[in-house]
Amino acid sequence: MDNTVKYRKFIKSILTRYYELDKDQPSPDVEPVLAFDEARDHYFWLQVGWDKTGRTCGPTVYIRLVNGKIWIEEDLTEEGIANDFVAGGVPKTDIVLGFQHPRDRPFTEFAIA
Repeated sequence: MDNTVKYRKFIKSILTRYYELDKDQPSPDVEPVLAFDEARDHYFWLQVGWDKTGRTCGPTVYIRLVNGKIWIEEDLTEEGIANDFVAGGVPKTDIVLGFQHPRDRPFTEFAIA
């Protein structure tokens, strides 16, 4: 099994776990949503609804697969979803923190692109 297929399964598994935890602690009028686009390798965990401040609709986590690497484009989790990938055996050289400016990526422990 090549890394793309393995990483797709792993991304979906991790996002589903976060989604299930979020679903078990519901916020009134805010719904967690999962969206997987395997044809284009985009994976989302979103929040949609209304909270005290108004309308909320946006990604909690957005991940892409690009050239065999996991690109974390958005990550609003407390611990950082990259840690889940590393704990699951994904090498740091296969994880790009896309939300970091390219000039800052060399200072992280992860891939620069």
